[in-house]
Amino acid sequence: MIVRRMVGAAVVGIVAGSFAISAVGSNAQGNAPNECSGSNFPATRDPSNPLDLPKAPGVDPLTGASFYVNGPAHGEAAGAIAKLLGRSPSSFPNSESWADFDSNFVPKALASHPGAAHKVHELEKIAAEPTAVRFSEFTGGGVSGAIQAEAHKIFCGNMQADPTSIPIFQTLFALPHGQYCASQGALQANDGTFKREVNEMAQGTGRRPVVYLLELDGVATSKCLHGGALSTWEGQIRYEINALSALPHTVVYMEGGYSDDNTAKYTAKILNAIGVGKIRGFYTNDTHLNWTIDEVNWAHQVSTMTGGAHFIVNTAENGKGPLRPHNRAKHGNEILCNPPGRGLGPRPTTNTGFFNLGADAWLWSNEPGHSSGHCNGGPAAGTFWVARAVGLGKRANEKLGPGHPSRPY
Repeated sequence: MIVRRMVGAAVVGIVAGSFAISAVGSNAQGNAPNECSGSNFPATRDPSNPLDLPKAPGVDPLTGASFYVNGPAHGEAAGAIAKLLGRSPSSFPNSESWADFDSNFVPKALASHPGAAHKVHELEKIAAEPTAVRFSEFTGGGVSGAIQAEAHKIFCGNMQADPTSIPIFQTLFALPHGQYCASQGALQANDGTFKREVNEMAQGTGRRPVVYLLELDGVATSKCLHGGALSTWEGQIRYEINALSALPHTVVYMEGGYSDDNTAKYTAKILNAIGVGKIRGFYTNDTHLNWTIDEVNWAHQVSTMTGGAHFIVNTAENGKGPLRPHNRAKHGNEILCNPPGRGLGPRPTTNTGFFNLGADAWLWSNEPGHSSGHCNGGPAAGTFWVARAVGLGKRANEKLGPGHPSRPY
């Protein structure tokens, strides 16, 4: 059950049996957060409690975890709220948590900026939720040491706002220079860089608890890897899985695609080849907006063919489902470049109602509101587009799919 309380002008989730936003200075792991090295966590893994939570989670390793939520200094939506209310995001310290910002600064500032209230309210729906942090070959300019340095910055800088929460990290290392259909030669040439990035990710994490979502669009686009490229890519993913799952306090999911692309049979074949049995499972819908229930039903089929692997569904922007083109054969299964009329989907939770089918959680694998590029009126790709974010918030809905009740929020 999800219980929510009003904090200032915002709704902040207090989740029973699900995610919770912990108070700054609280100690979810029972150790004083007085050092940033991460050595205060046990060196050995407890399989019944891999994230080293204060209470064993039971059958779902994510249950009860407090996931990191960016404050105004680093969160795009929170920073946009600050700007609407007359403050630069950079003027807030790392230690300013979302909860403190929203319960103290926002209501006071709204008194002087009443015209911003509507936009602030819609942006709060995004800013209050945990989202994944992406690491790629471009992180920190792609230089040696950049991945480890960025991880250190997050743990020891950004997370001062909530030092005992748990971050969600997403990786994109295995496709050199964003080549979704890279040749075997290109993959082999990138092998040293790829392994260095994975090793830096592991070194930057150390003993700290992290939930990993590996390789954005990885399995989904693997079908275009021809010749020996697929086997080379599979070997690299096995390397990444082995390195990050060997850390004492990680829970790892591999990208598994989406219900409107590859078949469940193909997806299971690739997941088995890369060793999904060594990790918790896979995640779906990472770059798509398919209905949650469609993803659950498809992912359950994949689960049955992968030894019962569990899964996460990305629900960041699927509250209105996908926008289908008139000619799907010509233009693809859904419009993905700033599709108009979409809304935030079900909020992050482990209380999915479908755990018996393998669904561990709904998560937001990206912070909603970023532009996909110069399409449908959008700014440059990757830009946080306030107008789009506000629209997503306005149409936020936890509806699971056709035939399911509408649950706007």
